[in-house]
Amino acid sequence: MMSKKFSPPFIKSSFTSRNIMLDVIIALVPVSMMAVINFGIRSLMMIVLGVASAVFFEYAYQKTMKKEVTINDLSAAVTGLLLGLSLPSTAPLWVVVFGTAVAILFVKQLPGGIGKNTLNPAVFSRVLIKILFTPQITNWVLPGPDAVSAATPLSFIGNGSKSIPAMAPSFYDVFMGNIGGNVGEMVKWAIILGFAYLVIRKVIDFWIPVATLGGLFLTTLLFGESDYSFALYHVLSGTAMFAAVFMVTDYTSGPLNKKARIYYALAIGILTGIIRYVFDLPGGIGIAMLTMNLMAPILDAVCTPRVFGHKGRIIPLSAVFRR
Repeated sequence: MMSKKFSPPFIKSSFTSRNIMLDVIIALVPVSMMAVINFGIRSLMMIVLGVASAVFFEYAYQKTMKKEVTINDLSAAVTGLLLGLSLPSTAPLWVVVFGTAVAILFVKQLPGGIGKNTLNPAVFSRVLIKILFTPQITNWVLPGPDAVSAATPLSFIGNGSKSIPAMAPSFYDVFMGNIGGNVGEMVKWAIILGFAYLVIRKVIDFWIPVATLGGLFLTTLLFGESDYSFALYHVLSGTAMFAAVFMVTDYTSGPLNKKARIYYALAIGILTGIIRYVFDLPGGIGIAMLTMNLMAPILDAVCTPRVFGHKGRIIPLSAVFRR
């Protein structure tokens, strides 16, 4: 009989859901700090309300359904934080609460909770908010206390543009966040700091954000008739960089196979470029991510290696369509 001292499991790791989510929160600290510095108390209220309401909805649902309360794994807090950072400072606070309710109750908890949701909760909620409340959440303002209305950089390179117009914000302003947009997407150096931290901590794969932004770059390079500046401007504009680092890398809604994850990320970047250019939809990356969320099981089935000594794969493609 095996003694308790040596009972399985023999492989133990501190790489838990809670630790992963805590690292994501730490990586979002520079982004959150710059949001508060740029937009003041209003953005802080959005962040705090997003986190608090997401945790509340998860706790209330699990208590009501007599399920184990899992708010300590911090996944709900991350969802609320991402949603709070994904809106402009002029968004009504009730929209933040509506967004966390949709994300937590309908997208995350109804399918079974963390690890069982097909769609990324924060992304789905953000896209739905954009569809339902566009007038309320598209009043972009410049950083600062005066709340001066401003267009986002994407508005200058939409409508079939093939080059950057002279009146568009400079690359410096776009990189530093001196532009209109959602509070968490604007300061690119803060996003890069978070990216570096997550890579160093081995929470995310370096190549997934790179493949996402690379797919967007190559697609807009094609539409921009090989204008590298135009393609780079697309990469730095909008939610692309923020989403590539903090949303495309989501474990649950993406494929499991490493090769499949790269194809998944690349496809998101390509689809984002097509949606932005062909359909002139600035929020293209959200739609691209949700589309590829649904394709993730197929990518896993196609990319999973064959079983040694067998003709079939570990995950038959036919099994995906029987689900």
